[in-house]
Amino acid sequence: MNEKTITIESFEELIDKMESMEFYVEWEVTSDIGPSWIGSLRTIDFYLDRYKLTKTKFCKELENKLITIVAIPETSKDHVIYGDGDIILKNKKLEIYYEYKAAIPYQEPDEYREEKVIFYP
Repeated sequence: MNEKTITIESFEELIDKMESMEFYVEWEVTSDIGPSWIGSLRTIDFYLDRYKLTKTKFCKELENKLITIVAIPETSKDHVIYGDGDIILKNKKLEIYYEYKAAIPYQEPDEYREEKVIFYP
């Protein structure tokens, strides 16, 4: 299945698209060893409606800010970390309301956090 993508090159372009599209993010950090993988890996994907943002310089900048503000680790030894967040424009800044769950594979989450923060610019 091919995901539909959209390219956003600037904050101004994103603001324009956010007038008619929902902006959100999803991330996952796998544990070192899991049901179908070996090696921890972090993935972060931003979406406008169901269109995945391509990895432009601007998208990478958003990703780096998110990693810093939410403290998304690059790797995880034992836990799989799942997170998602809805992003809105508030006073010309991006505000995210996110949830973050961490669990050892096949177990219920033993870490949970939800928060609302300004993360860009």
